[in-house]
Amino acid sequence: MTVDILIAALSIVALAVFVGIAVKGLLDASTKEAESSDDLMARAAKARDSGMPEFVARIMRARRAAKVRAELPDALDMVSNSLSAGLTLPQALMRNLDHFPPLVAEEFARVIYDTRLGFSIGGAFDNLARRLPIPDVTMVVIASKIGVSHGGNLAENYRMLSALLRDNMAFEDELRAMTTEGRMQAIVMSALPLVMIVLLGLVKRDLVAPLFTTGIGWGTLCLLLTMQGLAYLWIRKIVDVKV
Repeated sequence: MTVDILIAALSIVALAVFVGIAVKGLLDASTKEAESSDDLMARAAKARDSGMPEFVARIMRARRAAKVRAELPDALDMVSNSLSAGLTLPQALMRNLDHFPPLVAEEFARVIYDTRLGFSIGGAFDNLARRLPIPDVTMVVIASKIGVSHGGNLAENYRMLSALLRDNMAFEDELRAMTTEGRMQAIVMSALPLVMIVLLGLVKRDLVAPLFTTGIGWGTLCLLLTMQGLAYLWIRKIVDVKV
């Protein structure tokens, strides 16, 4: 009896550790695009001011950044057309502000607002890059700063950048479709043992009862969950192709 209690206690501790590791891995995987260059104090202040846990704020920022990224090519085309008509970059942004997609309009409105507060156009775009630390926005910021400070055909650069961003998103969509089978396999294979335990419990309860009434059973369940969780994370890591 003492051995069973010890094994059960160790199993519960190991299960708690596994759940923590699994949750952390899933959160890191789902928010890989939300990693910011802000320091720890700034991120803590954002979480405190928003009144929500930090990991929830990170997920929301990642989703918002993804939506901005999807809207960015259309906005660049609009700005490019205005630049080709002879407008300056701030004028082009202001002219198209009411026609931009909603989230991009909000970000470019903040760029214009920063210039009115005394920032240079380059500084305002730097603030945009800090708010949205994703590669697509970084490329737009670099192209804008080079075009403003060193000259060049900024309208053509925006057209080329818009086409590049569209091609990248199309490639990522195709890649995501190709790896759908792997992601579904990870879910099915991870859930299958638990489903079998439930089904056996409904049909032959006496066969499943020792898993929940003995220390060895708890140890077996802990080992099962650990191996299934690691297998799930391993498969997701394999199909998570970085581009």
